Amino acid sequence: MAKFKKKKFSAEKPDPKEKKDDLPEIESDESIEKTQPEPATDTPTDSKPDPTEDPIDKSATKKLTDRLFWLRIATAIAGGVIATFAFEDIVDMEEKRWTSIGFMIMLFIATAIVAKSWKIKIANRKKYVTTGIGSFVFMYLFIWIFTYTVVNAGTNQSMIPVI
Repeated sequence: MAKFKKKKFSAEKPDPKEKKDDLPEIESDESIEKTQPEPATDTPTDSKPDPTEDPIDKSATKKLTDRLFWLRIATAIAGGVIATFAFEDIVDMEEKRWTSIGFMIMLFIATAIVAKSWKIKIANRKKYVTTGIGSFVFMYLFIWIFTYTVVNAGTNQSMIPVI
C-alpha cells in the first residue's frame, strides 16, 4: 500500500524552474507489497467457457427464453379454451376440475419438451421449467374459467343478468 508524503507549505513562491505536479508524492512501502499473495498460475486454461459470458449468446438466449415465455402464454390460452369444450361431457364437477388440471400439466410438459429441442444455452437448467410457469398457470385458469362462464352464461338461471 502506498503512503503519501505530507506536502510542506511555505510562504515562498515556488521556483518556476522546478516543475512539480500538484499531486502528493507517493512513497511505496515494500513490506506491504511483499505480503500480498501472488496470483496462481497453475489454473487450467482449457476449462469450457461459461455460455452466459458471451454477449452474443446472451442475446440469443434472451430471445429464446422470451419466445418460450410467449409460447407458454399462447399454449395456456389455447389450452384454457380447449379445456372448456373438451371436458364439457364430464358430469361430475370434481372430475372435470382434475381432468382439466391434468391437461394443463400435460401442456406444460409439452412446452418444456419444445424448449429442450430449441437447445437454449442456459447456465441454470431450472430456467427451462421456471420461465413463465406462473403466467402459464394463471392464464390457463383465467381463460378456462372465463370461457366456461361465457359459454354457460345463458343456461344458468342463478347468474346475475347483464343489463
